[in-house]
Amino acid sequence: MTTRAGFVRAVFLGLALFSIVVPASFSWAQAFSCPAGQIDVMKYFAMDQQKRPNQFMSGSPNPIYTEVYPNQDFATSGYWFWLKSPNADGFDVKAFDPHYVYMRSTELNWTNNSSFKRFAQDLPIAARCITAGKPGPQIKVANTTFKYYQSCSAYKSSNLGTAVNDLGAPVLMKAGGNLGYVWTRVLHYHYDCNSNYQSCSDEEQFFLGNGYGLWQWKHYRNGSLAGSALMNNVKSGVADETLPCRNSYQ
Repeated sequence: MTTRAGFVRAVFLGLALFSIVVPASFSWAQAFSCPAGQIDVMKYFAMDQQKRPNQFMSGSPNPIYTEVYPNQDFATSGYWFWLKSPNADGFDVKAFDPHYVYMRSTELNWTNNSSFKRFAQDLPIAARCITAGKPGPQIKVANTTFKYYQSCSAYKSSNLGTAVNDLGAPVLMKAGGNLGYVWTRVLHYHYDCNSNYQSCSDEEQFFLGNGYGLWQWKHYRNGSLAGSALMNNVKSGVADETLPCRNSYQ
């Protein structure tokens, strides 16, 4: 028969073993918090955990389905998908750690998601923690080397010159659709810049709504609008498929 004291010792020993063994396997999914006075920009980059299991951003010419790994708001490190169709043809993969938010990969052929472009090193686009109500610090990137992949295998390399990234202060914007007004930060991603981080030929603008993620995108080339997308209707639904190539996201 186990005495009460023996039972307590057994429970204590079990808890001690749990505390020693479990955190190593769960460390990747530990909750992250920014210092006092700062906010976690992931609340702008990704649709929040309450919405993303059964909602997506509908629009034209494509929707956005958000999937975050690990699936919480938000872990210390991880990555997420912006899937641009229910069958995951067309996608962006971005990553995050305690220091930055990064670009990782994007589609190459919209009808074949085993083809993609991936940076040789994740490209930082925003500081993870920034002062509440203020813009983020400018980030200059010298190495923009990326590889082309077909059937999940790399076949050539290229680069985008240098890059300069700015994340704006929050502004209450009228997004239209059923999204209405939403607090938004705009990421300005400049690339194909010269060695002095100037004369950038391309700029992509990502309109990032608090709790919703990407709701508008614009691409300017040499100052002229070259492409745009508007995803300002929140609808019920989930993507049917996911990405087939692990090396496109892990």
